[in-house]
Amino acid sequence: MPVYLITYTLLFWVPALLFIVFFLPRLDGGLRRSFWAASAAMAAVSVVMEYLFLKFDVWFFSEKIDRLLGVWIGAAPVEEFVFWFGATPFCLALYLTYSRILRKNA
Repeated sequence: MPVYLITYTLLFWVPALLFIVFFLPRLDGGLRRSFWAASAAMAAVSVVMEYLFLKFDVWFFSEKIDRLLGVWIGAAPVEEFVFWFGATPFCLALYLTYSRILRKNA
């Protein structure tokens, strides 16, 4: 299994899923809706940006250089979407967690 997929899963998806399962249900409805709306918006933006960056040669992927899983969605490997769709909930979870901790300590 490619190292990128394992790394992205462990760094982003595991903590984000733990947050979604254990912490998100405790937030009020407005914050929960905001979390999902921001996640959806960033998912859409990241898909568009991914293909724009590939089209304009901002970056590229090669299985000769990087060992990838071999599953491609258009011109992008699936590892990119694991990263993009995992990073947004992770960063939002981190922000909400720290804002809650800092609010309690203030």
